Amino acid sequence: MTKNFVIPFIAYLVGTMLASSLPEGYYPVGYCVVVVALSIAVWFLWKDRAVFRPHWRILEGIVVGVVGIVAWIYISDLQLEKKIAELLHLPLFLHPPRREAFNPFDELSKPWMVYSFIVIRMIGLAILVPLIEEVFWRGFLARWMIDEDWETIPLGTFNWSVFFYTTALFTLAHPEWFAAAVYAVLINTLFFWKKDLWPCMIAHAVSNFLLGIYVLSTRSWSLW
Repeated sequence: MTKNFVIPFIAYLVGTMLASSLPEGYYPVGYCVVVVALSIAVWFLWKDRAVFRPHWRILEGIVVGVVGIVAWIYISDLQLEKKIAELLHLPLFLHPPRREAFNPFDELSKPWMVYSFIVIRMIGLAILVPLIEEVFWRGFLARWMIDEDWETIPLGTFNWSVFFYTTALFTLAHPEWFAAAVYAVLINTLFFWKKDLWPCMIAHAVSNFLLGIYVLSTRSWSLW
């Protein structure tokens, strides 16, 4: 069962890293292959497993998703990570690297390519990533940190160490680490309050969808 929770997360990280390292012009093809292939793999890994349970009690998830992404965008615009790192002389790994900005309107030559990429990018951003990340961070890791026999641990079992470490690891996985820390606190609070993965997935999906709309509206390509 562990592989069902962990493999999709690792595969997405490795796949998107490989796609980003492809020769110029091949990134969109690589990313689309990753999303399509991983969507199929997730379906086969999860279709007969009770990995999460969808339901309509999603108001709290929507609220956290909206508040979280507004905070993320606002904090990112302030570039607090860079200012804090310079002020406190933090280690180099806490100096946020510049994200690569991929503008499909400049990089792709035909309109159908542009809009096909945008659709696939939004599917990856707003559907695939929330499912994979929440299953890994809170479905698996938050329980595995309590006991290696993690499947016996009920979802949302509270532990301060788990709250801290999952927040810290999620934070370090993003260049916008100050914004990520605020977001992780919000979504961890939702998880330990509701003791349910589904509201967290809804929050993450709402946040990423709104982020995608913001990127497309403002041309802030480095944010996605």
